[in-house]
Amino acid sequence: MTIPEEKETQEPKTLESYLIAECGTTNTTVALFDLAVGSYRLIAQATAPTTVGEPWLNIMEGVYLAIQHIEAITGRTLLTSQRKLITPSRTNGSGVDQFTAVASAAPPLATSLVGLFDEVSLASGRHVLGSTYAQATNNLSLSQEQNEEKHLAATIAQKPDIILIVGGTDGGAEQRLLHLVETVSIGLGPLAAGKPTQAVFAGNKNLRERVRDLLKDRAKIHMADNVRPELDKENLTDAIRMLNELYSDLKIGALPGVHTLHEWHQQPIIPTLQAFAAIARYFAALNKGRVLGVDLGSNSVSLLLADANGTQTYMRNDLGMGQPIINLLNEVDTAAIARWLPYQISAEEIRDFIFYKSLHPQTIPMTEAESYLEQAIAREIIRCVAPEPLPSFNMLLARGQTLTHTPRSGQSILLLLDALQPTGIFSVALDKYGVLPALGALASEQPLAVVQALEAGVLSDLGWVIAPTGKGQAGQSVVKGVVESPQGQFNLDVEHGRIDTTILNSGQVAEVTLQPDKRIDLGFGPGKGKKLTVHGGAVGLIVDGRGRPLPDFDEDKRVEQVHKWYWDVGG
Repeated sequence: MTIPEEKETQEPKTLESYLIAECGTTNTTVALFDLAVGSYRLIAQATAPTTVGEPWLNIMEGVYLAIQHIEAITGRTLLTSQRKLITPSRTNGSGVDQFTAVASAAPPLATSLVGLFDEVSLASGRHVLGSTYAQATNNLSLSQEQNEEKHLAATIAQKPDIILIVGGTDGGAEQRLLHLVETVSIGLGPLAAGKPTQAVFAGNKNLRERVRDLLKDRAKIHMADNVRPELDKENLTDAIRMLNELYSDLKIGALPGVHTLHEWHQQPIIPTLQAFAAIARYFAALNKGRVLGVDLGSNSVSLLLADANGTQTYMRNDLGMGQPIINLLNEVDTAAIARWLPYQISAEEIRDFIFYKSLHPQTIPMTEAESYLEQAIAREIIRCVAPEPLPSFNMLLARGQTLTHTPRSGQSILLLLDALQPTGIFSVALDKYGVLPALGALASEQPLAVVQALEAGVLSDLGWVIAPTGKGQAGQSVVKGVVESPQGQFNLDVEHGRIDTTILNSGQVAEVTLQPDKRIDLGFGPGKGKKLTVHGGAVGLIVDGRGRPLPDFDEDKRVEQVHKWYWDVGG
């Protein structure tokens, strides 16, 4: 349903409705938030294929289609007959007051990394690249024994989007770093006549002006805080911020049709990971603890840890459940994937599935066996990005269709427990509508809308997990306890190697008294118990008594054991 252009002249209302589009590599999700019965709610959400590639070559086609789905769901007119967004909203109920765009549809920044030593400055540079949408195409350092001519040839041939230069503590090394910058300047010479290369200097702050002089005729220079101001201290925040801005400008800004998104919003488009980090920090502040976020996308996978001190991000732009899924075969053996399956499978069948998924990333599992296989692959992709050891946390937020669209909620929680092998006590929630980045983008402008939308249930609460550590033997008790809830009182007695699930419906509150074995640690010390309050969810209260790391099984026992794990969590 559309309206004529002249309707836009109606008197606007007070700012209260928001339309937010997230354009991923495979799917585009649009969410409408507005006031309902006095508080903000997610009114509608719709997903359509992302259309940056052929045959559309216009990111807006997917956005238009998703908005038209919302119009059909709500009966609310959002677009004119010329497909222009009606903004601000009108007294007749049409339009929205504000539009915001979030995106990860663009390829990562191709980056040439330059620094002094692999184990110091280049390590920090790689941490920066691993925290945003960027990939190193080649490196230049003193410790690589790399032929400078080869680096120059690679720079000319690859035409990187940016040069990230790191090295030297503040007030430290100068001449050796300046020599590397001179080499970079020579390599950029043949590229100077074309589109200017972007150079980010995040090294010794005393050299900023000299670096600027060396590169000013060859590249556009950006200065960031030193990533290694002291030998034993990292400071990545400013460099990450700079690369996020360059990704938004150089990559997202070059997507076909993106100018219309800019016309609608007139602000820089926010990278998805940045918006997800914002909402994770919100939850960390709300819970006064640490939040682990997992985003398993089509063309990337990322984990982030958010607390009062900031956000740590771990990202792989060469892995995902879409086209890059093929790269998993370079990281793990097929046996590592097969170990998570409750049935026998050959290495050839696993490879064939991965090849097909890489060629057709929008396909979904058509059989139960395919669903299990896709979940097994997801486990290994997440394991490739998870830090070791994984820090403790209070809440786990997960998003991505492979995680949120499992046939049963127990499968989602088992996938996350297997992949991350976390310890401690924490709650688990899924971004079932795919709107967490949208809420992150909205948080700075309208925090009240975020609070009220979350209270209205835009997340799928799976429940709480208790994951103890320590040595145990099969058949022996790991944790005993009592669960007191409106449904009654239940006794807990979880044996080593088992997963125990106590059903607690969403909205229910239970008091749980736990007493571990003297060799078992719940996060408070070996043998120390705890009384805590937990909330129900789609799965309930899960005690994972399998130990850490998870045990390995012979092939004969593997299928039986994995099948039992699925059974224990209702998956």
